[in-house]
Amino acid sequence: MFTCTPDTVYLYSQAPAVARLAIRCAALTVDDPLLTADTWNPEVEAAAQAAGATLHLVGVDAAAIQALPWTIDRLAFEHDGARISFCLADRMDFPGPATLRLRTRGERQYATRQEMACSL
Repeated sequence: MFTCTPDTVYLYSQAPAVARLAIRCAALTVDDPLLTADTWNPEVEAAAQAAGATLHLVGVDAAAIQALPWTIDRLAFEHDGARISFCLADRMDFPGPATLRLRTRGERQYATRQEMACSL
């Protein structure tokens, strides 16, 4: 599980002439079996990829998102200088008035930032 405070989250739609929408978000949690899967084992990694991730957005205007006339296909946010993006499944849940829960689809990859080693 990964949690951050992105401040702004960008929602996208593949529909023609629909631009991205920036929304305020107090906290975003990514609950993804791929983050804890044994990625050295191809079968375990494939099962984790197929399971998808669940994104929880807290502190959002759920009513405004429900009123969107288009489907949200992708979500992106920035964290520690990196832009993180997810392709989304069609299902969207609103467990509370300021909470949005989304499921991902498709392959996901995570990379870690490594500092350069300094030789003395």
